[in-house]
Amino acid sequence: MNWSSIRSHSDQMQMLHRSLERGRLAHAYLFAGSPGIGKSLFARIFAKALLCLRNDGSNLDICGECSSCRQFDAASHPDFFYISKPEDKAEIPVRVFIGEEEKRPRDGLIYDLSLKPMTSTRRLAIIDDANAMNDEGANAMLKTLEEPPPHSVLILIAENLDAILPTIRSRCQLLRFAPLSKQEVEKLLIEHELASSPEEAAEVAAMSEGSLQTAAQLLKPELRRLRDELGKFLASADMNPIAASKTVLEGIDASSSESSENRLNVRWLIRFAQEFYRQATLIITNPESLTSPPLELRSFADRQRKLGVVGLEKTLELFDRVVEAEGHLDSNVAPARTIESMFDDLARLGRRKTPAAR
Repeated sequence: MNWSSIRSHSDQMQMLHRSLERGRLAHAYLFAGSPGIGKSLFARIFAKALLCLRNDGSNLDICGECSSCRQFDAASHPDFFYISKPEDKAEIPVRVFIGEEEKRPRDGLIYDLSLKPMTSTRRLAIIDDANAMNDEGANAMLKTLEEPPPHSVLILIAENLDAILPTIRSRCQLLRFAPLSKQEVEKLLIEHELASSPEEAAEVAAMSEGSLQTAAQLLKPELRRLRDELGKFLASADMNPIAASKTVLEGIDASSSESSENRLNVRWLIRFAQEFYRQATLIITNPESLTSPPLELRSFADRQRKLGVVGLEKTLELFDRVVEAEGHLDSNVAPARTIESMFDDLARLGRRKTPAAR
């Protein structure tokens, strides 16, 4: 694990490098940005650099060979602590910070940070999901932030700054992280073998909003199957809206564990439909624009292209209706109603001989 693993965020790297050159290492940092853009990986590599025994503290170099680097890579470094929200919890338990009740105050992260380093020159902790700290946990950490041990560095990672107490934010140096570029997400999907083809990687990256985490979610087998089913319905020359709604909604229900996930998956299906019509428009205007589009997409686009301007206009009209469906979802229309209405209108528009005047 080293800086070559980071594909973006060069501005943040340069800022930290300048701070170290000037001897201005902060005692606490707050890394903020949307999920799945590399904040946690960046924080870990930064921590490794600060703990490297061959680094004099004036740069971000990592030797990768000293005992500290080897311990860090083996997740056994005695001066490094990483905590995050448990998967089965909505919040980070306060005991993580102050220890179990019977062991207080000689247990927990706050106590660990107060001790002298064992092998390095400092003790370092990362609090991932910092926005999941409840008030009790945040207040427990506040005193450490107000009066930090001289040898400690704390890195908080948050997706939502509004969930961080102002008193916490004011005591941390804030670094904002931007989403990854579409090209970077596409490369990562291919390198990690998450996408089955470059074409799929490009399609998903375009919808990922710069998040590798989001892209990986879009490639889950359940959503892949739903996307394939959706493509068949959208490509049909005579779509059955009742069958389409039933198939899609049943698939979404089966892949969603709670109502919030259900609404999110409906949103992704709507965006899959948008991407279908967007790519169809590209093929209609330039048949060679996509090297190997799915069979259903090619069939739909070829059929519309034969109609000339009328086919292009109809495709754009279908695209507009799908965009409208996302607006309905944003307006808190029920997901099932949004999908049923969308398919009804797509079937009606598809049967009409000529598009409406734009």
